[in-house]
Amino acid sequence: MFPTFAALHFLLAFALVACLSAELALLKAPAERISYTALAKIDATYGASAGLLIAVGLYRAIYLEKGWAYYSHSLPFLIKLTLFAAIALLSIYPTIQFIGARRGDKIMEQRTIANIQKIIHIELMLVVVLIVCASLAAKGVGFVT
Repeated sequence: MFPTFAALHFLLAFALVACLSAELALLKAPAERISYTALAKIDATYGASAGLLIAVGLYRAIYLEKGWAYYSHSLPFLIKLTLFAAIALLSIYPTIQFIGARRGDKIMEQRTIANIQKIIHIELMLVVVLIVCASLAAKGVGFVT
């Protein structure tokens, strides 16, 4: 059962990164050629992946693997959770913009697109740090009592 949840956790993480990458790719087109419907669908998949990722990850941390007693004393794990929350907060603005553009069938301003691109780049950089923290936590680095 452990390997199944571990694999699911990794697949969801890859899906999250793939969605962010797909959003960036779509946002490179001229504003009038961007498919806001596609962006909204990818963003919904991103949100679902993130929700399932945190659910599976917490389940693993609490009930499987080393258990919550271990992870709750791991500084890298706590940083990982904080980074995940920061990424979730950062994703609110793009989501609102994608939904608004799709519903109103509007073209987003270039400045808005540039801001969203910056946010997605920040999210991806935070994911890299999150992955490092996950590896450190798994190896027991930064364990505090």
